[in-house]
Amino acid sequence: MPARRADRSGFTLLELLVALAIFSVIALVAWRGLDSVATTKLRLDAEAQSWRDLALVFDRIGDDVGQSVLRPWRDGGGQLQPALTGRNGDAATNAPALELVRLARDRDPQHVAYRLKDGRLELLLWDALDPAPNAQPTVLPLLDGIDRFESAFLDDANAWQVRWPMNASSPASAPLPRAVKITLARTGSAPIERVFALP
Repeated sequence: MPARRADRSGFTLLELLVALAIFSVIALVAWRGLDSVATTKLRLDAEAQSWRDLALVFDRIGDDVGQSVLRPWRDGGGQLQPALTGRNGDAATNAPALELVRLARDRDPQHVAYRLKDGRLELLLWDALDPAPNAQPTVLPLLDGIDRFESAFLDDANAWQVRWPMNASSPASAPLPRAVKITLARTGSAPIERVFALP
């Protein structure tokens, strides 16, 4: 006796198409959610790395300022220079915005400077405190994508000065400021300020 048509089991073509459509929608929603999570994680990782880089730079500047000493130095031409100088607004000439003499790990004075050049913050290190004529510093890149790097200096009257030393007639005998304020801004970010007290 032949089997009856009603006893056959299985899915119709329409049921399979509906199931595939539902599965596709669920897969698309899951993929979009996963993509959003991955994109957010990449953005947060990049932002965290940026903050770590900034913290390292500020730590380095704070260490240099905290170890600064009142020891004038002679340039390659033999001219006596102040122990600490600041020259905001000289980015076009690649002049350092902050230049100072600090005590190195071996307690010898060391001449260091920070400048902004072509959107890059650089650290300049000299081998000798009183360099020979035409001596060039070692240039170490610190951060890229910098729009602004400025310094300000707290004088004895508790007023911030944009240039140090203030007395241009005898800069080599200028005292150290009470504190240094650094303003640093990365491209597309708000500026960040840090104040470092001098010893």
